Amino acid sequence: MIFKTRPNNKKQFNTQHNFGINNLIVSGCSFTYNNHEISAVSWPYYLKDIGGFNQVFDCSLPGAGNHHICNSLQWALEMDNTNPSDSLVIVMWSGYDRDDYICPDTNIRSQLPYPFKFHYSSNIESAITGGTSLESKGNTINYFKEFSLTKTRESRAIENYLYILGLWNYLTVNNYKFLFLNYKDYVLPNRTEDFDIKEYLPKDIISKLNSMITYITSPYVWALKNDLLSKDNFHPSPDGHLDWTRKILLPKLQTILT
Repeated sequence: MIFKTRPNNKKQFNTQHNFGINNLIVSGCSFTYNNHEISAVSWPYYLKDIGGFNQVFDCSLPGAGNHHICNSLQWALEMDNTNPSDSLVIVMWSGYDRDDYICPDTNIRSQLPYPFKFHYSSNIESAITGGTSLESKGNTINYFKEFSLTKTRESRAIENYLYILGLWNYLTVNNYKFLFLNYKDYVLPNRTEDFDIKEYLPKDIISKLNSMITYITSPYVWALKNDLLSKDNFHPSPDGHLDWTRKILLPKLQTILT
């Protein structure tokens, strides 16, 4: 199986609303990735319990950009036989300043501090830079970040819009129930070099983008406003993920799916 799954992850919370869907399929960055092998500490695994899902299928990675989020999910769905009628896909898009690519595992830096992997095959993986800053952590060697110097914000805006559009069309054609979320919004300042791609897109394209994204309070903003950030002052704490899932994500899904 291409997806990462945790079949032994015991149910930790009572179901608040059973959507009658078995498979919760997700992709994203560290705002989605569950960094604990046994317990739930991020929103997909809380939603699994409180939304009555049986299993999370996950291809998120810490530091991932939208190239990985888009392509890994499509590849996993192509390789694994998930039933669209019994699945809900939730994509949480990440930073537009990040560059990912697909490469042989011989080109991957396997040592810490980045032990996370997504395999397309036995010897093909996702290369994750984690962002344009030299301080951002990924599994590539730092000189690859020089590649970012060949791009502008406008070129990144076009590139990332096409990732979103491509995945939207793929999921639509294959009859998946899905929604696209942002991991943060662009009103409040933050420590990353991310930016709002709408500033660099034509008006007609912005309108199309707005129609594809479900705009709700992001987990970052929710955690910031409710003093539920983790020690890094950027990611939601486990309680932040849980509170956001219960009070923001679950009610929104109830309006969409029921």
